[in-house]
Formats: sequence, C-alpha cells, structure tokens
Amino acid sequence: MKLLINGKEEIVSFMGETLGDLLSHIETKGVAQGNVIRSMKINGQESSADSSVVRKTPFSEIKILEIEISTLSGIINKNIDNADAYLIRLIPGIEKSVELFRMGNEQEANKFFINIIDGIDWLSQVLDMILAAKAISPDTVFGGKSIQDRRTSLVGFTQQMVDANKNQDWVLLADLLEYEILPYYQEWSELLPHFRSE
Repeated sequence: MKLLINGKEEIVSFMGETLGDLLSHIETKGVAQGNVIRSMKINGQESSADSSVVRKTPFSEIKILEIEISTLSGIINKNIDNADAYLIRLIPGIEKSVELFRMGNEQEANKFFINIIDGIDWLSQVLDMILAAKAISPDTVFGGKSIQDRRTSLVGFTQQMVDANKNQDWVLLADLLEYEILPYYQEWSELLPHFRSE
C-alpha cells in the first residue's frame, strides 16, 4: 500500500490489519499535537475517516491511501475561505434574481431562487460548523445582533420567501431578497474575516 500524507509519501511501521488500525496509529502517534485528519482518499475515492465501515477496510483492498492532515484552525480557516468565496457568488446571484423578478422574468428568476435556497442551507451549515469549532455561543453579539437573532431572522425570511414563491407573489419575493436576504449576507461577508484563526 502506498501512503501519502499531505502529498508526501510516508512509510509507517506498526502492527495492524485494517485501515482503522492505521488511522488510530496515525491519530495517536503520527499526527502532531493539535492536528486532525481533514480528508482521506482510498484508491482515489473520497472516504470518511470517521466511518466505521471504512475503518474496517483491510489493507489488502487499499492500493493508495491519501490523507490530508491539518490543524483545527487550518480547517476553520479553509471553511471561512469557502464561505467567503461562496458569498462572492451568492450576493450577485441574489441581485440578479431580484432584477429578473422585477422585470417579470419569473421562470429565469426562479432558477436563481432555487440556487439561493440551496446556498442558504449550505452556508448555514458551514457557519454553524465554524461557530461550533470556535466555541462561539449563539448569544454572542456581532454588529449589534446575536448569532441566535440572526438565525431566527433567517429562518423567518426563508419561510416568507418559500410562501411568496408558492403563492407566486413575485413582488414580495423580490422585496424579501433585496431588502432582507441581500443585506443579511452582505453583513456576513463583512463578519467572516473576524472568525479567522491566527
């Protein structure tokens, strides 16, 4: 089996028969203090280091094992970078959707709207992960509002948007996107850098 850790071939000697044995060895002996396994590929396929099924994989089935190791702060910063890059695309998408709804091009606007809803869900999960990893309480106030207040308002806006879309109230939907959702994510775009780990 060929083992690559952060792109560099490594030779690890230990007693064991399964991937779980090797990962336990790497996690306890081979990973510097404060580092974690960020991602893993078995024979070129993304796999979860946390999966009990994956951990039971015998060495005989593995030709190439690629492991990426990072510090927790490195993972947090990567997720912040991903969220920031996504906001750079989401904000213009919201603006374009508003423009299309206002012009009466509901069919094209709804294509953007579906992506916006998916983006809201994905970004919420990433933000929750960042806040949990940094042990930031939902009561913490940033920019005059607590994290919990922001979450509550987003859930309310999202429900109103879904209802407006279902009722084909394009004016209300455009207003919600322009005056509630757009400022919400513009604010997060400004807040994200403050969560970056040194």
